[in-house]
Amino acid sequence: MAALTFAEKALARAAGEAEAHAGDILIVQPDRILSHDNTAAIAQIFYNELEACRVADPERLCVVLDHASPPPTPKHAQNHAETRQFVEAQGIRHFFEVGRGICHQVISEEGLVLPGDLILGADSHSTHYGWLGAFGAGVGRTELAALWDTGRLWLRVPESLRINLYGELPPGVTAKDLCLQVSKTLGADGGLYYSIEFGGPGVGSLSLESRMVIPNTMAEIGVKNAYMPPDQAVFDYLAARTSLTPSQIEAQAIYPDEGATYTAQYDLQLDRLEPLVACPHSVDNVQPLSAVAGQHVDMAFIGTCTNGRLEDLAAAAQVLRGQHVHAGTRLLVIPASNQVYLDALKAGYIQVFIEAGASIGVPGCGPCMGNHLGIPAAGEVVISSANRNFKGRMGQPDASIYLAAPAVVAASAIAGSIAAPKGAATPANPAQPAMRMKGWSLVGNRSIKRGTGLVAADSLLPDEHSQHSSIRLIRDVSSSGGKVWKYGHNVNTDQIFPGKYTYTVTAPEEIAAHAMEDLDPRFAESVRPGDVVFGGTNFGCGSSREQAVTCLKYKGVGALVAGSFARIFYRNAINQGVAAIICPAAVAAAQPGDPVQIDLVKGVIHLPAGDFAFPAFPPNVRAILEAGGLVEYTKKARMV
Repeated sequence: MAALTFAEKALARAAGEAEAHAGDILIVQPDRILSHDNTAAIAQIFYNELEACRVADPERLCVVLDHASPPPTPKHAQNHAETRQFVEAQGIRHFFEVGRGICHQVISEEGLVLPGDLILGADSHSTHYGWLGAFGAGVGRTELAALWDTGRLWLRVPESLRINLYGELPPGVTAKDLCLQVSKTLGADGGLYYSIEFGGPGVGSLSLESRMVIPNTMAEIGVKNAYMPPDQAVFDYLAARTSLTPSQIEAQAIYPDEGATYTAQYDLQLDRLEPLVACPHSVDNVQPLSAVAGQHVDMAFIGTCTNGRLEDLAAAAQVLRGQHVHAGTRLLVIPASNQVYLDALKAGYIQVFIEAGASIGVPGCGPCMGNHLGIPAAGEVVISSANRNFKGRMGQPDASIYLAAPAVVAASAIAGSIAAPKGAATPANPAQPAMRMKGWSLVGNRSIKRGTGLVAADSLLPDEHSQHSSIRLIRDVSSSGGKVWKYGHNVNTDQIFPGKYTYTVTAPEEIAAHAMEDLDPRFAESVRPGDVVFGGTNFGCGSSREQAVTCLKYKGVGALVAGSFARIFYRNAINQGVAAIICPAAVAAAQPGDPVQIDLVKGVIHLPAGDFAFPAFPPNVRAILEAGGLVEYTKKARMV
């Protein structure tokens, strides 16, 4: 038997197979299926589009109300009410109400995910569960509705990258800085479609709460999942929250084999890291804290599923004790869960925050996605402990967001500008690079060089229609006289469909009206049916929100062409019956406004600059496109 990576082993187990390898397509049964405030919208797909009645296994479902908690508008309140109705009707036991906290923190605290488990969630940060040694991945709303219905989903086994950690973090340097260093080194699309494995002796030097930060943040570089090897500390954590013993939990753990194949390996020296800041408007626009110190800030935010835990609040409280927030700055602190809130109260941290002039929010996501309380004003500068700083991410496209560790956020709130906490240490060897490539190999025509990653189709469902040679139910762009709309690299879902509309805009015509709002305000009014959207690498990165595809579909966009697509966006496009075509040469040649014709049968894009061939869709993806999307495919499969 060949030496296997964690991803190969974990997905083989979830599929009931003895062995699997990168590139294999498997039908898997997840151990947990996660949704949050999007549950009501998924239920509409489940009932009205799939015409389903009962979920396949309610015990596997986890539902947490956290993204707009408590609801700020009547529409949000109605969304929550419909979620509660669904939970009651389906007998879902693992339901967590407003105020319990952020889904990923809550599911971890409840001990609902164990090492070796597969958890699929309608949230892009479902990579979080890698800190437990589990395989966590995000999916779209339609896929989750299909999972409720069938209990199964097809996944492609990803290739893997490995990052070996050595040494210990210096004082004043955190797991946040580790993640920012990885983002800087690999780039915003450096993990696209990969599984990232962390290993090495440095893992054991990290606290459990520090480990939680790392797989969560790896979603920002496009990974399918991220993994950290579980140890005794993890087993003891879960044993305290379940009826299992540490040894029983350990028996379920999965570890990669020595000699497993990785596309690339890196060594990261923790003791060479320094405090880092991600500057607007990209997670890989990373600078040393010293390089951006002095930048004025209007708002400081500590919280989110990335850095809203007790360890984070303790670090911030240590900085804020006896100090006061700057007169021109405001500080918002939101614990990640009510358990974190209670522990912070007992430790006196909440009193420190209030005495320093901070505002305390109800446990939940807060303004992270621009959907809840704490949104900045136009022109304001925010420093945040969150995981994303896309333009418009916090609900205001004219605000600028910097990302940093909680202690740096607290120090910046005091100073009124980006600042280091007093007494922060510098790395022992600042001239030495903290992270270096150890070795790499080209696997399956995949390149890890930034901006050139090719995305293999992440397969969704079984190949039952491979005999078909055309995509019959997809819009025939060649007969519609479409034109090119062209955009750049790393176009994110907040730009395509702003998060502030996620739970309040539901009608197709309303969703369509906001297409590309934060990227190209003229798009929604000017695009015509059959037009084609072209983008650079990593198109559709960021949130898992499916409206980033449906807003384009409802406007009549005939196809999407890009150098590469973010994983969940690609899946969402196929699920909606929208052809997502990978053709870097065509992207380079296309000019805005060019006439374009796409022959999906022959696999050719016709542009004034010439004809450009693109790879044929894999049979299983083609089958979904032929059916008109995942809903129709699933309904037809049910009737067979």
